[in-house]
Amino acid sequence: MDGLRNWSWCLVLGVMLVAGAPMFAQSPPDPAVEEVRRTLDAARKDFERYRTEGGVPGSPQHPALKWEAALWAYRERSPRTEAAALATAEAVRLLVRAELWDRAHARVESVAFDDRAWERLATPIYDEAIARKDLPYTIATLSRVAAASATSSSSRSAVLVVLGRAYRRHGDNAAATRSLEAAKSASPGTLYAEEADGVLYEIKYLSVGVQAPAVAGQTRNAGPIDPAGLRGKPVVLVFWGST
Repeated sequence: MDGLRNWSWCLVLGVMLVAGAPMFAQSPPDPAVEEVRRTLDAARKDFERYRTEGGVPGSPQHPALKWEAALWAYRERSPRTEAAALATAEAVRLLVRAELWDRAHARVESVAFDDRAWERLATPIYDEAIARKDLPYTIATLSRVAAASATSSSSRSAVLVVLGRAYRRHGDNAAATRSLEAAKSASPGTLYAEEADGVLYEIKYLSVGVQAPAVAGQTRNAGPIDPAGLRGKPVVLVFWGST
């Protein structure tokens, strides 16, 4: 009987796959989120057109201002929703890409610490630091958010991961480690904690001046890799990954 049941289940599964029936129920897409994404697609096309026509960053005629205002309107229309969080972060990202720094800062300062948008907002703030080669603003802003009692655990964890990256880029590995460990504690078992673990590994084993981790494997010529035999010789290690 058990064999018959298993065979019957396999038959049903095969029919479902052939017929194209969904294996698992999927929640329908959020119309508000989809609307924000359509707006972002239009904004990107406008950006590219502006760039190819010789438009310059930081200009008061930059199309980022128009699209940022449209995205902020979504935020105000449906506050504290997933669509609002996405619109908030992407509005700031557009301003950063356009090098409209003061406008971006004003928008960031208007977001309350208990707003779920902080899960997404930390990254475009960090992008600004990289673009301007100026980390103090990012570090100060994210530190305030992480320290605020109103910040949710998931938002705090997301912010602390980016703060850890900012500290590391700034050359302060001790502060980076504290932020990343705090990110793990704020939201254990989440993707943010997993990301924090990854950056902590980089700090411990892949930082400049740290002895390279043990490597074992085969070369393209099928010869063994022997790190001990390379001691004292110039060696370039390239670490990469794919999903």
